[in-house]
Amino acid sequence: MAKTTAVRLIKSSSDITPLIQLIPASTSFPQPGQGQFLVVRGDCIGAAGEGNKYFKLLYNLPSLEAEAPPVVSVGGPWSNHLHALAHACAARQLTVHGFIRGLDYSNTPTIDTLRSLGMQLHHLDRVTYRAERDQQWQGLPERLGLASDQVCLLPEGGSNAAAVRGVRVWARSIFDALQPSAVDPVTLYVGAGTGATMAGFICEASEHCRIVGVPAGRFGNWLGDAVTRAIAAQAVPVECEWVLEDGGDAGNFGRMTDWLRDFISGFDREYGIRLDPVYTGKVARVALEGVAHDQRRHVMIHTGGLQRAAFPVLQE
Repeated sequence: MAKTTAVRLIKSSSDITPLIQLIPASTSFPQPGQGQFLVVRGDCIGAAGEGNKYFKLLYNLPSLEAEAPPVVSVGGPWSNHLHALAHACAARQLTVHGFIRGLDYSNTPTIDTLRSLGMQLHHLDRVTYRAERDQQWQGLPERLGLASDQVCLLPEGGSNAAAVRGVRVWARSIFDALQPSAVDPVTLYVGAGTGATMAGFICEASEHCRIVGVPAGRFGNWLGDAVTRAIAAQAVPVECEWVLEDGGDAGNFGRMTDWLRDFISGFDREYGIRLDPVYTGKVARVALEGVAHDQRRHVMIHTGGLQRAAFPVLQE
């Protein structure tokens, strides 16, 4: 096994010095180009390795007031966002409600964790879930007998302008550590589900960076439009080049191809870094392909959220 550096957990927003790990070439992952492959270990951030979700919540949760409103959000039965939200609300002693998509996954390990952390769960069938999404989740407070101004309502994935602001805090710390320049540019790879995390990195990147977003599924033009809107809402000039680049045969959202399963297992054996099949497995694959093409530093953002990595997913 190739040598890797020790890791630590970052549990405070005042301690966000990024842990950046050099990934050496190996027989299994030869890296034929002249570039360096680096991984930013977001899986070491937060009480449960929440990664980007930790930062998406920085500006999204109410303060520790006696009369803090209940937090309400939505997600699937394996949601990284709800997992991070449950941990954050438990730490802050906030009341939190989670609306779960679908009725056929009521006992996933993620759901069990949400319950154990005190999240009050409500299931929505898929038709109702889509209808609520079309209404931007404004009907959820009413389902709890509350008005919209009586709750802290977070959208699917926790993705809104405040979430992008939080990711920008993380991105600044990473770019400060990397110090991209004309003679030492950086290509940075990050997973994209709703586009908020990618937008946060784009907003903070200089002209010496190229941001590659790797979609978690086959989203068509919707994802690029979502990233563009998220950037525009921050009202900052964009200096870097950015692009969406899919993982080819890596599979659709929440699906696992045989190739991706083998890749994730091999990466873990070689480097001791766990990847998940929804985001980071696909990102690592695209990043390794990039290393072969030039002499830049190629930096993968590990966004954490590994609670699904140990459990089976649907085959593509």
